[in-house]
Amino acid sequence: MGANDGGGGYDYGNCPCAGLYEGRFIEVEMVVAGRNVVVTAIPQGECPLCSSQVYKMQVIERMESLMRADKPAAQR
Repeated sequence: MGANDGGGGYDYGNCPCAGLYEGRFIEVEMVVAGRNVVVTAIPQGECPLCSSQVYKMQVIERMESLMRADKPAAQR
């Protein structure tokens, strides 16, 4: 995984450790339709104090929809 500084346009709020999540973009390698692909510019919040990482629900749902494309219809 790689990371680029950036906001992603999301407010991630406060981390439980009292830090403030900072927006950035990452790359994620995943298997889609039986092929390894790298998905770029995934928005993520990361705490500069404890390195905790968070995602917005719509980002997770979109990543899951890409991975479901790899499964036969009977398994969905």
